[in-house]
Amino acid sequence: MSAPDPDDITLPRDPHDYSLRRRGLGLAFWAAMVFGLLCILAGIAIDRYGPKLFPAHPAPAPVQRGVASYMQPVQIPPPSIDAVSDGPAPTAAAPADVASLTARLDRLDAADQRLRQAAAEALAAADVGQAAQTSRPFADQLTTLQRLLPDSADLRTLSGYAATGAPSRAALAMQLDGLADQVAVAAREPPKDSGALAHLGHMLAAVFTIRRVDRLTGADPDAILARAQRSADDGDIESAVAELDGLSAPGRDAAAGWRAEAERRIEIDRLTAAIRTSAERDLAQPQPPGSPT
Repeated sequence: MSAPDPDDITLPRDPHDYSLRRRGLGLAFWAAMVFGLLCILAGIAIDRYGPKLFPAHPAPAPVQRGVASYMQPVQIPPPSIDAVSDGPAPTAAAPADVASLTARLDRLDAADQRLRQAAAEALAAADVGQAAQTSRPFADQLTTLQRLLPDSADLRTLSGYAATGAPSRAALAMQLDGLADQVAVAAREPPKDSGALAHLGHMLAAVFTIRRVDRLTGADPDAILARAQRSADDGDIESAVAELDGLSAPGRDAAAGWRAEAERRIEIDRLTAAIRTSAERDLAQPQPPGSPT
């Protein structure tokens, strides 16, 4: 491009206009200055108040695509020990529920102890009853029962017979059979004011005793002794003792020793039966609701 021709350049005619043009900066210059100043002020304001007015949001994590991203193992945190259970987490029980459960446990424990006590009493009573049926003493068997029933009045009475016992019912029947002839002779003893002939006949009867054992009716000594022997053979010692009450005084005196042993046996059997029945009744007593069966 060629330089302009000096002849084409037109200079101002007034030197004063020329000086003003050289000194003046022009409107565009001042507009540019004002715009720059506004930009600077806006930058300072944004730097100071921008974080409060426009908070920064975290950038989303980049999504890894491709086959490799799906092959990464998934890390699952292990469950805590508190979270592992067979069911839902237990909740704290109310004080009333705890008190009710405690009371029920106490009742179950008391019922269990009572049942054990009753069973032990029943077994010990049966053992004493079995031992007392024989003709031997039964003090050893009674000791166990006394520890279980220290307040039993029947047991205190029974302890008086334990050291010696009493003949069994079978033994008493055999003893009465051997004693019957002697009792029959004593029952026929004539009164003291009878004649010599009556006393002589009684003495002969004591040597040669003839007694009927097949006649069960009547009030004579033979019939009374026959009925008593029949009852004793059947084990009914109570009826045998009652039959002997029908003898005369000499006959009752002759049977007094047997009668004492028989009454001893009757009392032992009565006491052992009462103790055994009481123990069995306690064992069979209905249990309260919620108790073990």
